[in-house]
Amino acid sequence: MTINLPIHDLYIRELTAEETDGSIKFHVLSYEDHLLRRFGQVQVIRKSPGRSKTLCMREVADEVWALIEGQVEFAWHDLRQDSPSQGRWHHLHAETPTLVLAPFGVAFGCRALEDPAVLIRLSTHAEGEHSGDREIPWEFEA
Repeated sequence: MTINLPIHDLYIRELTAEETDGSIKFHVLSYEDHLLRRFGQVQVIRKSPGRSKTLCMREVADEVWALIEGQVEFAWHDLRQDSPSQGRWHHLHAETPTLVLAPFGVAFGCRALEDPAVLIRLSTHAEGEHSGDREIPWEFEA
């Protein structure tokens, strides 16, 4: 699923589920995935449907987001000065468990579309560690 994405360094894949003894386990991330160079924080987020008005641009932190339940729209806007995809946008409507990478310097956001959505957020640095982190307006396509 990561072939021909419009933003350099973007990574997207469906999560695999394993059902055993009444439990469902999702493989979210392992060391062998080589997506995060260090660990800074982890959050479980329940997003209510509605319009998110901003994307978050992390100056240094890479973030991995995993949709566990619900439907969301993910959005990326490449703001990196030296990126071959500088200025490009990418949107993804996800209805199944999906893992995405938001590289540092790429503004990122997601919004629940119908019912609440449950996501896991892992990042290389905790929020508030870098003065260059900022929010930017999210431009919705009609």
